[in-house]
Amino acid sequence: MEYLYALPLGLSLSFAAGPIFFVLIETSISRGKLAALSLDIGAILADILFILIAYYGSRPLLEGLRSNIWIGLFSGLAVMGFGYYYLRKSKVQGQFSSSFRIEKKGFLIVKGFLLNFLNIGVLFFWLATTVTIGNLLENEPWRMIVFYSATIGIYLFVDLLKIYFANRFKERLAGRGMRMIEKVIALILMGFGLFIALRAFWLA
Repeated sequence: MEYLYALPLGLSLSFAAGPIFFVLIETSISRGKLAALSLDIGAILADILFILIAYYGSRPLLEGLRSNIWIGLFSGLAVMGFGYYYLRKSKVQGQFSSSFRIEKKGFLIVKGFLLNFLNIGVLFFWLATTVTIGNLLENEPWRMIVFYSATIGIYLFVDLLKIYFANRFKERLAGRGMRMIEKVIALILMGFGLFIALRAFWLA
């Protein structure tokens, strides 16, 4: 039963249109599969942290995060900062040489972690999931562990498929095509960050 609940949630998490979805594809195309995997590991570490907070955290703490305007503003500005970085990067000619492809894996793990961690909506996704599935599984710890593990496993498997297929088409997307993708990603990230910041104002 735990796996039946994990399948749709793992798929929806992998295809959720957050910042990490687009950056993962761009990283696979521009830096290679290993770099994209490093980024994905960072994002999954953020998910694991959110799972722990959702499972062990108190409702007052989570409600405080939801209503804290400064947390929302900081998160939104940080995501917009990533978008601005991609916008500037897209103007540079020939930045995807082989010498640039796979350096600084540790930085990519941190980058993946921050992109996912700064999206506070992911925390509330795991909170809602924990409350809903916890009731169905009678809040039995071992069943919840199986559910969480299966969900993350499905999420990682689908991300590996995205990394693989994005990397296969990298030759068709080199040069101007890649710079166009980065511009689109930059606009998406900046728009997403603006949405987070405005949402903080709206809920305050």
